[in-house]
Amino acid sequence: MNKTIGILAHVDAGKTTFSEQLLYHTNTIRSPGRVDHQSAFLDSHEIEKQRGITVFADQGIFSYGDSTYYMIDTPGHVDFSPEMERCIQVMDYAILIISAVEGIEGHTESVWKLLQKYQVPTFFFINKTDRTGADVDAVLKQIRKNFTKDVFDLNASFLNECMSESLIEFIAERDEQLLQKYMESGYESSLWLEKTRTMIRKAHIFPCSSGSALHDIGVREFLDRFENLSVTSYDSSEEFSARVFKIRHDESGTRMTFMKAISGSLKVRDEIIYGNSNKRLSEKVTQIRSFNGKQFEVVNEVNAGELFAVVGLTSASIGDAIGVTTDKLIF
Repeated sequence: MNKTIGILAHVDAGKTTFSEQLLYHTNTIRSPGRVDHQSAFLDSHEIEKQRGITVFADQGIFSYGDSTYYMIDTPGHVDFSPEMERCIQVMDYAILIISAVEGIEGHTESVWKLLQKYQVPTFFFINKTDRTGADVDAVLKQIRKNFTKDVFDLNASFLNECMSESLIEFIAERDEQLLQKYMESGYESSLWLEKTRTMIRKAHIFPCSSGSALHDIGVREFLDRFENLSVTSYDSSEEFSARVFKIRHDESGTRMTFMKAISGSLKVRDEIIYGNSNKRLSEKVTQIRSFNGKQFEVVNEVNAGELFAVVGLTSASIGDAIGVTTDKLIF
């Protein structure tokens, strides 16, 4: 199962540190890097090392459970919001990091509005719980007051992978048929889990966990629950379609068009049609690159749900629809 996840936050909430821990726990990197030590796997650009913040939205790839994750670490500084917004449009799920000390900050609200705009299902992670002044309950109250009342505490909701009574009732209260079944015959674990996944996917409810990314507290537990509660359904047997979300040039000046495959599969030398309401062009893909940080692997084929870059498109723009026939393009 391919899943594109985005890590988002107000600057200095611990977003990149959290991303590094995910990569570490999935054996993608040998040790988690730190932004302030200029050793972060995903903050490899010189300007990011100098400023100590994420400037570019770079991706990491890791496998966990039955899923392959394409993780995008987005900029947290308001000056680079356009870069973040472009990436939000290709995310299956978002993980919104909030500091347990500072709570909801100005840019956190902007991020939340964008996630609501593009209807991205969201998990919260309240970070820096080890810091003096940390107050998880206070931040949860802020989330319920300013963002959504439909948030539940993931840390307290599962015991040995069984749902707590409070979560069972929380889910049942938001589904009339489920509530009726609950009143008639009680709790059925498989049904409740399926409903929970569906409600999260539809952005009807929002799980919230907490811990310390810097000291690796609660991150592995969060990853376990995220894997269990998130689902996608991509079909590689359909006609190919994709969406462009980033344009870059490598060190030799080669133009790379980053996109996400929505359906079907794409091979090197395939001819694709791309564009928007003002243009429609046709070109051949001469190379496909799968990126993990600044490193990439040249591959012959990619499938639905994957993030990748192609070489050969001379005029593609961010937001362009990609297809093999005009019938699949949505301008």
